[in-house]
Amino acid sequence: MEISQYFDPAALALVGLGCLLIAAIQNGAGGLAIGFASLPRLFRRRGEGEQARLATLIVEDIVKRRGIGCADRGPPSCTFTHDVGELMSNTKGYDALARAVARLLDAHEARRARAIQVWNDIADAAPALGMLGTVVGLVQIFARMESVAGVGAAMALCLLTSLYGLVFAHLIAGPIARRLALFGAQDAAWQSDIGDRLLEVARDEYRERPADNSTSNPASNPDDSVVYVMPHAHRAHAR
Repeated sequence: MEISQYFDPAALALVGLGCLLIAAIQNGAGGLAIGFASLPRLFRRRGEGEQARLATLIVEDIVKRRGIGCADRGPPSCTFTHDVGELMSNTKGYDALARAVARLLDAHEARRARAIQVWNDIADAAPALGMLGTVVGLVQIFARMESVAGVGAAMALCLLTSLYGLVFAHLIAGPIARRLALFGAQDAAWQSDIGDRLLEVARDEYRERPADNSTSNPASNPDDSVVYVMPHAHRAHAR
């Protein structure tokens, strides 16, 4: 068996480029780029969630020792934890921070879903394009029935497009989509846990702030309030 017999540039271009074109039409060029940018996730490192939780502990320690304004000084080893730390440092108020963290989680989830959708679209389009190539090959075969020349090439196009369609759908795009979905669910779980944990840390910090601000406000100091009362007492005495 010769491997070269299973390689036809025309059939490969019809199925491969056709799948990319359909995915780009359905998801846009940006979505297609996200789909291919997600491929390194297939070779993810083990223990990524544990490393993210360790970075979270470091951020918690920094916040407790130096305040919430220093939350962005955590280790950059986990991108998500570092992004949440920057939000904690730059967002004023707990409610605004909770909304910002929710938007960050939604953005990560939307990016994962978009990447999975791209590969699912490729897996769905590949068999249809393979069938399209088969029909084109059959048309060429019947058009050349009067002569043997060219029938072999048309038959090869007819069969190889179906083969490429099955390979793209069930051996490449489909497994990629399912693996990205599996890893995406795992990422969503630990990112949600880390977001909730750092929000709890931020809530404790914001609870302590009002008490600190009340002691530093001159109007709330009983000793300073005499300054505003005494002039009225002098005017009453003068009358």
